Amino acid sequence: MLFNVSGLFHEGIGATRRHQVEGTLYSETREAEQVAGEVEFLRTKAGVLVRAQLHLEEPEICSRCLQPLQETISIDFEEEFRTIVDPHSGEVLEVGADDDIFFIDENHQLDLTEAVRQYREASAEMQPLCRPDCKGLCPRCGQDLNLGTCGCSAGPVDNRWAALGALLTDTEGKE
Repeated sequence: MLFNVSGLFHEGIGATRRHQVEGTLYSETREAEQVAGEVEFLRTKAGVLVRAQLHLEEPEICSRCLQPLQETISIDFEEEFRTIVDPHSGEVLEVGADDDIFFIDENHQLDLTEAVRQYREASAEMQPLCRPDCKGLCPRCGQDLNLGTCGCSAGPVDNRWAALGALLTDTEGKE
């Protein structure tokens, strides 16, 4: 997601551009994700303010039943990208050691990839579900409980709960 913003710098502060985004986001830690949406670039004194409204189609795995699913993530952000080269003189500007700033390279190329990746990570579900009422897997045999019940006994999974499980079976027998 690379954009040449040299024309925007020559128009002056306040100039804007809108672009439709449709592409693929590649990451070292995730599968490729489809990205679509719109970005607006606004020329500022120090660089370019980016306003983005994007949607990502992300392949995930349900945290309960381990079935694959497609998750749609909406990302809206505003970030200022600072230039490292004066657009008129070509002189290299002093850049601070602040790691939270996104930069426009010396060729006036603005790369949205890292900003989109960071906002995607912040917006992603921590425990994605295939559906809100997903029953998950049986802790004993691994049967997908969404497909039906398993043949396991309804006893406790952890021995520390065995005494409580025995009380439950005693009360069921008295009724």
